[in-house]
Amino acid sequence: MDDDESDFSDTESIDSCEAYINFESIRNPSTQLEEAITFSWPGIYEDDEGDDDNNAESVGEDNKKLRKMVVSTLLEEVDLAPLFDGSRWAGTRLWGAAVRCIQYIAGHLPNSSDASPVDHGIKLPTSGDGRVTMLELGCGLGVPGMIFHLLGGDVVLTDQIEILSQLENNVQKNFPHTALSSTSSDKASSPQESATTQHNTIRAMPLSWSRTDINSLLQQMHCSSTGFDIVINCDCVYEPLYGKSWHLLNETIDELLKVNPQCVVISSMERRQADGIDNFLEEMRKMDHVGSVEKVWLEEGRKIEIYVTRGINN
Repeated sequence: MDDDESDFSDTESIDSCEAYINFESIRNPSTQLEEAITFSWPGIYEDDEGDDDNNAESVGEDNKKLRKMVVSTLLEEVDLAPLFDGSRWAGTRLWGAAVRCIQYIAGHLPNSSDASPVDHGIKLPTSGDGRVTMLELGCGLGVPGMIFHLLGGDVVLTDQIEILSQLENNVQKNFPHTALSSTSSDKASSPQESATTQHNTIRAMPLSWSRTDINSLLQQMHCSSTGFDIVINCDCVYEPLYGKSWHLLNETIDELLKVNPQCVVISSMERRQADGIDNFLEEMRKMDHVGSVEKVWLEEGRKIEIYVTRGINN
């Protein structure tokens, strides 16, 4: 294994995040292969809407139960062949940058001697009704978006269609009351209109990065004129694995800022050899609808950096 491969496959990058989200890998006893992961978020407990007690764990003297999420990391057999064409396997892993991203949004970043935060969280824009809509690009397992949904956000998780079945199954199983199907034609499924329903919503949608495809998604979500309040991407830039797809990521981000200049874009990335991140950021700063790109978190030990991008009128 060369330096690039060993750098990217280093599972140590998640270790410092495990305790905070009670992360656990579930492995097959016979093969020791990982089949799923579980995690929970501090302060998010089981509700009384029919959730299965088996997906909870007791904490504290008052016997409150943390809401435990169970996310399968197994792909369907039909998806295994294209998995090995280079990059799709990364969509079945949880990376440290993803955990740091949601910690930043929630204002829960750790105090650490090897980290240099500019701030510990941001004031997020809302759609005008007090609720925040989130789009996660290249979401993989979708853990940050799922946690943001637990915190009260309306969330759309997106990734390549090849891993959508896994993603949608995980969403449906963990959020049976608030998950919407990717094929739903119900207008109330849009982030803004979901505010009129009793619950915030979450759904998984296929998306290939491009200006055309993101506009198609916005149209399908009935938010072509409003876009999203917050857009996140976690560990989506690494040239040895993804090539220069960051050009398309930048175009997608630029189009989202064109639609909604008040949108806040958060890019959380783990630095690796020859990752292409510097080129990605340089190009992002030159995009037509980008007003600023600010580094807000630098973690030397885990080499994690978080950037906030805002529109021209923001």
